[in-house]
Amino acid sequence: MNEYEYLREQRYFAIVTGSLERHAADEAAGLGARILQPVPRGFSFCGDQAALYRVIISSRLIQRVLAPLASFVCHTEKQLYNKSRELIDWPGLFPVEKTFGIQSNVSGSKITHSLYAGQLLKDAICDSFRERGGQRPNFSTRDADLFFNLHLKDNKATISLDMCGKSMHKRGYRRQAGPAPLQETLAALLVHLSGWDRRRVFLDPMCGSGTILAEALMSACNVPASYLRKDSGYQFLPDHDATLFGKIRAAANSQIKPLPEGLIQGSDIQLRNVEIARQNLTSLPYGELVELKASRFQDLDRQEGRLIVTNPPYGVRLGDEDSIKRLYNELGDFLKQKCPASESYILCGDKALVPELRLRAHWKKNLKNGDLEVALAKILVR
Repeated sequence: MNEYEYLREQRYFAIVTGSLERHAADEAAGLGARILQPVPRGFSFCGDQAALYRVIISSRLIQRVLAPLASFVCHTEKQLYNKSRELIDWPGLFPVEKTFGIQSNVSGSKITHSLYAGQLLKDAICDSFRERGGQRPNFSTRDADLFFNLHLKDNKATISLDMCGKSMHKRGYRRQAGPAPLQETLAALLVHLSGWDRRRVFLDPMCGSGTILAEALMSACNVPASYLRKDSGYQFLPDHDATLFGKIRAAANSQIKPLPEGLIQGSDIQLRNVEIARQNLTSLPYGELVELKASRFQDLDRQEGRLIVTNPPYGVRLGDEDSIKRLYNELGDFLKQKCPASESYILCGDKALVPELRLRAHWKKNLKNGDLEVALAKILVR
């Protein structure tokens, strides 16, 4: 067994969407990881195999988990090619019939083009196979059996195996999506930040394709984030313990519990969105018990004592600035007039929209939805 970097130190790297770093690190620590070094959009962590598997199976906030295979000083194309072949036994890592892909990023280095760096690594992998057995594996940019990550910064290269092969935010329940869907990891964070006690009725009155509702369902029912995912990557690590992984997955799945009827509710002005949300939700355990209806939020009945989490449409999803402000004005009126004794968490497409609710925000947090700066406002209505 090659003494790869992650084996020597039991150290891994989590990639996280901007603004989620601290929350994702806290989540990973709760799953048994020891957090080492937070950096923008990620953090290093240590842990035994059980902790690693729990993170892969259950983390709702992490995008990717990387297992570093080798790191080395890299000033030239020749160094990247030669060291990649010298330090990593590629034919021993995966069989030739499997397809592989490469994600690469480059900054502050003499090699300046990420695609070119990825091509050099691809050549090193394929040439290693040819030299060993005369055949080379196929390369794919999308649906490969395993992906490698090349990170080249300040002339230091790190080559890692992506433990899941695709972004972990792709839960598998989103069969269809409406316009500008909210990323699953951010939706999971909204549910987490709301501090929902699973006793109040959870309501999203502008549910779109149902991402917030799905994350609330998975949280309420203890459905592991990987429940529907078809991960591929960790199986190729030389120390992978399939028996242990199976036990941890089975233990996580055994914690799934029923959803009380009426606990999670959603609505949307567009019937098409409601139909998409219903289809997405029914792919999850107890998703058929989420109550959905097509309605303007303004026309909903009195919603007393609710926990409201929603992402109002904005920007290109809505139209001109006056329409956006009017929507936020009406949402504030709805919360004040129809939602007494409720707690609301409104993800505003711009922090300048928070005052348009015309309600005092108990607190406001700046977050990112992809590359877009957004603000989460907590509103209390007595």
